[in-house]
Amino acid sequence: MTLLLVIMVVLGYLMISSVSPSAELMALANGRDVPDTQFWRSASTFYQQIENYGVYGRRLYLTRVSPVDIFIPISQALFLSVMMTLVFRRAFAPQSRWQMLNVLPFVAMVGDYLENMSVVTMMLAYPTQLTELATASAVFTAVKFIFSLVSIGCIGVGLLLWLWRKGARR
Repeated sequence: MTLLLVIMVVLGYLMISSVSPSAELMALANGRDVPDTQFWRSASTFYQQIENYGVYGRRLYLTRVSPVDIFIPISQALFLSVMMTLVFRRAFAPQSRWQMLNVLPFVAMVGDYLENMSVVTMMLAYPTQLTELATASAVFTAVKFIFSLVSIGCIGVGLLLWLWRKGARR
């Protein structure tokens, strides 16, 4: 668990620190954050953003953001799933169906990988516009966010239930 936490912190640092190209990409796109962090975006908004990136910004995204983003989905899914499993072992009976919720982070992971592949494909195909893929990419991003937040919420609810049951036994 500690190793997963360290990996998540390091990857997070690489994505939001001064070594990350995010601030530079935001400046190129008139303040719009990288596509991966936008809960919803239209195809036209996405294409306007990567047009604003220019050749330099698209190359920056493909060579500096995308390589790090290979490891984030699996690391996050493992971290959240292990955390959920540990909490749910204390909050619910071993045979409880609630134990199976620890697969939710992997739904987020699949959404994240589909989003990443679609964004890279669209950047490589640019200036050809793959409008349907851009729309699907926004759905993948929403799936990533929704299932990540639901997973975090489940961990919180499990912690509260565990603490409540622990207090009730006293």
